Amino acid sequence: MAYSYDIDEAPVPKLPSIQHDVQRGKMFLMKHSSESGDCLYDHLSELLGKILSERPKNAVDLFERYSKELKEERLRIKSNLHDLYLPPAEYSEAEKLIKLFQIVRQEDENHVNEVDDGDESETERIPPDLMDLFYYLEQIDVGFPKSEVVLLNLSIRMLMREHPIVNVRFWGKILGKPLNYNVVEAELTQEEVSRRRLQVSTGNEGDEEEVKTINERDERDVEDSGANVSREDYGDERSTLESAFSVLEGSDEKLFIPSEVIGTGVNKKVYFVCNSPGYDCWVELPPVTPEQIIISRKILRHFTGCLETPIHTFPAFPGNEKNYLRAQIARITATTSVSPIGYFTFGKGEEQNGEEEEEEEEEEDENGGDISVNSHYDPLPTKELTDPSLSNWCHHVDYILEQGRTVWWNSESEEQPEEETEAEEEESDEDEDEEGEGENEGKGIKKEIGPSLLTPLSEDILIDTIPPWTARLSSKIQQDTAIAIVRSNLWPGAVGFAKDKKFGNFYVGTGHKFATRSYAPPVMPAVEEHYKLGPEIMEMMEPSFEAEEAYRIAHLPPTKISDADEQEEEEDDEEGEKEQEEDVDEDSLNN
Repeated sequence: MAYSYDIDEAPVPKLPSIQHDVQRGKMFLMKHSSESGDCLYDHLSELLGKILSERPKNAVDLFERYSKELKEERLRIKSNLHDLYLPPAEYSEAEKLIKLFQIVRQEDENHVNEVDDGDESETERIPPDLMDLFYYLEQIDVGFPKSEVVLLNLSIRMLMREHPIVNVRFWGKILGKPLNYNVVEAELTQEEVSRRRLQVSTGNEGDEEEVKTINERDERDVEDSGANVSREDYGDERSTLESAFSVLEGSDEKLFIPSEVIGTGVNKKVYFVCNSPGYDCWVELPPVTPEQIIISRKILRHFTGCLETPIHTFPAFPGNEKNYLRAQIARITATTSVSPIGYFTFGKGEEQNGEEEEEEEEEEDENGGDISVNSHYDPLPTKELTDPSLSNWCHHVDYILEQGRTVWWNSESEEQPEEETEAEEEESDEDEDEEGEGENEGKGIKKEIGPSLLTPLSEDILIDTIPPWTARLSSKIQQDTAIAIVRSNLWPGAVGFAKDKKFGNFYVGTGHKFATRSYAPPVMPAVEEHYKLGPEIMEMMEPSFEAEEAYRIAHLPPTKISDADEQEEEEDDEEGEKEQEEDVDEDSLNN
């Protein structure tokens, strides 16, 4: 192969291209930074746009400042950092608990000196010892987490600090979905009861002097209205519920049954609930009405844990979930509050003469009376408390009548004036006692009287051959240290226990009553007709003219005869009789 050594001329360089240079420069400016992730092209375009929009006088001098502001603004938008620190949810909860522990510790230090004085009002305000209560509950197979017990104990002390209540006890827990209710039972102070009664009657809170003047009258009214104690039915309630519900819907005009006064009957005590003790506030449930108790016996509804949840049932319940919860608590309390027989006694525990005691016994037999703790109580052995006959246990809470009240209310009686002297009240009471029986018998009204207080459990009615209570020992191995237990079969979850002079009642359940049959809502009433069916509006064959004339003549109104016509008819009758007599005489002469 032959090589050629001829060298070609160098190529002519290309002409410069402005478009190509601009494109290459733009690509260079659009390169993103590895540190900030921005590009110079976007930054310059934003910077020039800002300068052109604002048009400052010395744009060259402000160029660097505008560039810095754009970078800071872009960095603030892209960053995920908050201007303020947001604490987690656990931090706010921990603050509540720390505050709770600090306040309760200060109260304990200040309360030591007050308890040493021995004042009765202060002893009533002593918070319950839940650690001791839950020790007994563990022995009877009702367990709670220790952390929950501590928070519950502290929150109840805070509750007593914020509200004027005495004789506080942990009632139990009602299970709901998704939240549960922790229930605390308490009594209002006498001053608070008088204030609330005055507020209900007048609509204002009133002064302290007015409350004190009403306080004495309230005590007398409470003693007079302590009749007819309350407890729920223990057997099948179908017949009693139908008769009780007919009180409200039996007639066209619904009968109004008044509620019991605050501090008496089913409203004798107040109840506070919360979902999470220590974190949530305690909420006081409203007073219960007779209509709510009557209708709660006919419906069945699960709790949600929200007090403002509406209730849509048949028959319609007058209220929302907090009212239904209050009605169920009243029914459970009236049925399952039991104590060893002899622990409570009638009267106030003071020594009285024989004649006074006999008079009181007669009144207690009729009206039930008040009970108090027996200072001479001799505890029964544990084996006797577990006797299957259950004759050593009794009820110590009032019986709820079919009207939804503890004291029977006569709908036919006239209302008495509020302001009466003591002498007039005594005379009116005597007149009512004398005339009440005759009036009630004449009008067909039968007064309902429930079982008296301290009635043994042996007299409770069976639930379709199922005993209403079950008694047993907490341990069959160590019977000397065992605890006597009674469980309610009517309200599953209600339990009572006793050991020596210590006894208590507790409830953990869904708030529903046991039924041998599956629940079925009541049948809806028949649809009312727009008009009454009768021959006047029914289609019939068209009658003939003769039938219409006969019907018209048969339904003609009777004609009225005037006095003149009556006289003429009488004269005509007399003339006719005379003519007949003359004819008879002529015939006799001819013969």
